[in-house]
Amino acid sequence: MDSLTFSITLFLVRAMSKKIVKKGGGDLPLSREYQELKSLWHISQSLYQYINVDDLIRHIVKQITEVMGAEATSVILYDERKDEMVFCWSSDIPERLDKLEEIRIPADHGIAGSVFKSGKAEIILDVINDPRHYSNVDAATKFETKSMIAVPLKTKEQTIGVLEVLNKIKGDFDEKNLSFLVTLAPIIAMALDNARMCTELNRAYHELQLINKDKDELIAQTRNEVAFLRREVERHYRFDRIIGNSEPMLDVYRLCERVIDSDITVLVEGETGTGKELFARTIHFNGPRKDKPFVSQNCGGIPDTLLASELFGHKRGAFTGAVRDKKGLFEIANGGTVFLDEVGEMSPAMQTSLLRVLQEGEIKPLGSDLSRKVDVRVISATNKNLEEERQAGRMREDLFYRLSVFAIRLPPLRERVGDIPVLANHFVSKFRKKTKKPIKGLSQEALDALAAYPFPGNVRELENEIERAVAMVTDGHVIELSNLSAKIQDTSVSPIHGTQLRHSLKEMVETLEKSVLVEKLREHRGNKTRVAKELGLSRNGLMKKMQRYGL
Repeated sequence: MDSLTFSITLFLVRAMSKKIVKKGGGDLPLSREYQELKSLWHISQSLYQYINVDDLIRHIVKQITEVMGAEATSVILYDERKDEMVFCWSSDIPERLDKLEEIRIPADHGIAGSVFKSGKAEIILDVINDPRHYSNVDAATKFETKSMIAVPLKTKEQTIGVLEVLNKIKGDFDEKNLSFLVTLAPIIAMALDNARMCTELNRAYHELQLINKDKDELIAQTRNEVAFLRREVERHYRFDRIIGNSEPMLDVYRLCERVIDSDITVLVEGETGTGKELFARTIHFNGPRKDKPFVSQNCGGIPDTLLASELFGHKRGAFTGAVRDKKGLFEIANGGTVFLDEVGEMSPAMQTSLLRVLQEGEIKPLGSDLSRKVDVRVISATNKNLEEERQAGRMREDLFYRLSVFAIRLPPLRERVGDIPVLANHFVSKFRKKTKKPIKGLSQEALDALAAYPFPGNVRELENEIERAVAMVTDGHVIELSNLSAKIQDTSVSPIHGTQLRHSLKEMVETLEKSVLVEKLREHRGNKTRVAKELGLSRNGLMKKMQRYGL
C-alpha cells in the first residue's frame, strides 16, 4: 500500500468513527467529508484496476464531477512543443467533447494558463467577469462557465497541466471543495506521469526491438557478405586461375601444390613483375589457414623503426608520434599468413628481429617489455639472389636458411614465351570489360611482336602494354602492331613477311635467328626440349642462344 492510499484509508476510518447517531437509535446521513474520502478511496483503488490511461482518467473525471456536484470536469495538459494548453479529457456531453479536443489555448492565456504558470490552486466564483477568462472556449462549445476550481497537476519534477471543475449545481464552491481537489490532484498527476513513462518505455522497448532486429539482420547480412567474399577470394586465387601452361609454369604449379597443406616457410624468388605476391596469396587461400588473415608488407626502402612498428606493433610513447598502442601485422595475422616482399632489403637489425619471430614464434612491440606469442605462416619474396647476399655477408646465414626452407622460382616472361599470347588475350578481355570498348582482340602480327619482345618488366609490363593498346585502338577493331608502343614495334621481326633490310648482314642474321627461336618457343609453349630437337640443337645450345637474345 503506497503512502497516499494509506493516508486516505486512515482519514476514512476516522470519518466513519465520527458518524452521528439519531436519538431513536438510527444513524444520521454520512458527512460530506466521508463522501469525499470515500471517493478518494475509490479513485486511489482505480489506479490498480485500469490498465488503459484513457479509461482511468475518464473514470476519475466522472467521480470528481459526481462528488463535487458540478456540471463538468476537464483535464488540460501542457504541450511543451507548441507552448499550448490542450483539453485531453472531460466529463462534458459528447457533442461538446469533439469541440474541446480541437481547441488550443496559448499557455499564457486563460485561467488554466494562469494557474499552470503560478502553480497555485484557485476558486473563481465569477468566471465571466474574470479578465483572464478565455471566452473562446465557451463560444466554441456553447457552454457558459460561471464558476470553477482550477488546480495545477504537479509531478515531482514539473507541472504538467491543470484540473478544472466547472459550475457547482447547488451553492458555491468552497475551501473544502478546493482542499479535496488539491488532495486528489497528485493522484491524477501521478497516473499521467506513470502513463507518460510507460509510453516512453514502450517506445524505447519498441525501438530497441527494431535496433536488435536491424542488428541481427546486419550481422546476418555481413556474415553472408563475408562468406561470399571469401568464396570469391578463394575462387580468384585458385591455381587454375593463374594464367600460363608452359612447362616452366607447370613446374611452379607442382611445387606450390606440395606446400599448400603445410605450414612450411616458403621463399618465392623472381624478377619484378612475375607475380610473387599472387602466388603467395594463392598458397594461403588454398591452404588450411584460408579462413584467417593474409597480410603483406614490402620491406624495401622503409626505415627500421617504421618497419618494426608495422611488423611487430608499438606501445604509446615508444617513439615520436606514437600517440596510441598499435598492433603489428604479425599480431593481426595471428593464425594466418604474413607475406614479406623484398625481404632481401632488410637491414641486419631487422633481420635479427625477424629471426626471433621465426625461431621463437614471439613478437615484442616497440616500447614493450613483454613478448607475445603468435602463430603465423611466413611467405617471403625477393628479386635478389639471396644465396649471393648470404655469401656477401648482407644476409644473415641463419635467417637465410630459415626463409629458404622451400624455395619457388618464378620464371621471367622471356622464359615462357608460349604464355604470352594467352596472357595478352586475357588482358585484352580484362580491359575490354573495364573500358566497355568493343575490341575484337589482337592481330597475329601484334602477337608475334609481343612474343619477340623480352619484357624486362615481365607480366606487369605486358599488362601495361595491353592497357595502352586498348586505349589506342579504334572501337570495333583488332589491336594491330601500330597500336603497340615503339619499343615493341622496334623489336618486331616476322619470318613470314621477311627481315628488315636496314642493318648489317650479321644483325639481320641474328634478327632472323631470334625470330625463329621466338616462333618455335611460342609454338611449343616454351618446351625447350622440343624446340631444341626441332631446330637440331642440343638443349644446352638452345639455352645459350636464348640467353644471348634475352629470351
